[in-house]
Amino acid sequence: MKKFLTVVMVLFIAFIATGMTRAAEPVVVKVNIDVTATPDMEPWALKCKALIEEWYPRACNMMLTTGFEPHKEINLVFMASSEGIADCAGNRIRIFAPWFRQHPDDIGAIFHEMIHSVQQYGRVRDWWLMEGMTDYYRWAIYEGKPLSYFAVPAKADGYKSGYQITGGFLLWLESDLAPGIVSKLNQAYRKRQMDLKIFETVTGKTIDQLWLDYQVARGVKPKTNQDVQPAENNQ
Repeated sequence: MKKFLTVVMVLFIAFIATGMTRAAEPVVVKVNIDVTATPDMEPWALKCKALIEEWYPRACNMMLTTGFEPHKEINLVFMASSEGIADCAGNRIRIFAPWFRQHPDDIGAIFHEMIHSVQQYGRVRDWWLMEGMTDYYRWAIYEGKPLSYFAVPAKADGYKSGYQITGGFLLWLESDLAPGIVSKLNQAYRKRQMDLKIFETVTGKTIDQLWLDYQVARGVKPKTNQDVQPAENNQ
């Protein structure tokens, strides 16, 4: 029930932030699976198919912006090689079977790649922020993890770590200082207007100041330049 209410709240904030009340028409996606190279993965592939059929329309609504066109099809291609875990290009998600044979519970990784398919940002400069947003949707929304789940490094620019670390930072902002910030970032990326000054515009504080506040709120002693010992001169 708590997870459901969290999704509803995020949907509502997304609509308010983008100035929209509903999608022009229901999102229906066709999910194609290709297990030619890994036929033993078909049962697991069907679980991935069901996940995307259920969550792709929700994700599109959470990330709705003016002019956004969802993919009509998502292609899941299972790879026999072990060169990675999963990746996404457009509406194609490659899934590397060796990892998921060993980690069948890591279906959230497919959700992560599905979010990339919804984002449609193209090349971005601040990759860590895009990946943090993606993991915010995965771990905070889909997995339903509490703020205490997310690690917080002590370094001054830890927010640039991406993935779960940046995702936790965004969850903290969403819950207090900046409700709707993830939707605003999504909108900025889609419009090719992304600028880290958005954080200051929304909260009155720079992202560095916000990160410091986050560290303090999470009980982490920030590491400053004074904490770093200079290297010895061996000459």
